[in-house]
Amino acid sequence: MSKIRIPFVLIAHIIFIVTVYIFQAMVFTYLPVSGAVPVLLPIAVVGIATFEGSSRGGGYGLLAGMLCDIAFNHPVIVMTITLTIVGIVVGVLSETVMARGFPTYFLGCLAALVLTAFVSFFSLLFFSSVDVTSLLKTAAQQTLYSLIFTIPIYFVVRALGRRVSAE
Repeated sequence: MSKIRIPFVLIAHIIFIVTVYIFQAMVFTYLPVSGAVPVLLPIAVVGIATFEGSSRGGGYGLLAGMLCDIAFNHPVIVMTITLTIVGIVVGVLSETVMARGFPTYFLGCLAALVLTAFVSFFSLLFFSSVDVTSLLKTAAQQTLYSLIFTIPIYFVVRALGRRVSAE
């Protein structure tokens, strides 16, 4: 009878994504800055996709998106699809044309945060009578607050990426 071998890196990434989710959903919701709370899971997905490619970026984007859909009051599957696509696209770019360093990771995080903010506010923007400037102000505050966490998450995903290449 053969034993099932679960790679350490798979468990490490799942623990990492769940930890980021816990911080996003259960810690930082109590630490708003000007009414905005950071969104950390897109940053984690961009990091994993940058250092490990499209298949892992898409897979962990799927997991992170499901957790975002649980944490936020979105229609189910909106963030799941968004973060899966972000993981795949950033992964493909990192495998082909994008350098695997902090500047491109940071720009990828910025793009992912702007995209997720737009996706989050889409229904309010087009189906409710919410002021566009207040939505843009909230999106900008949320994005800037979230960008602070690119630095610590970068070091974790880079270390995990090095662990993957060593195995």
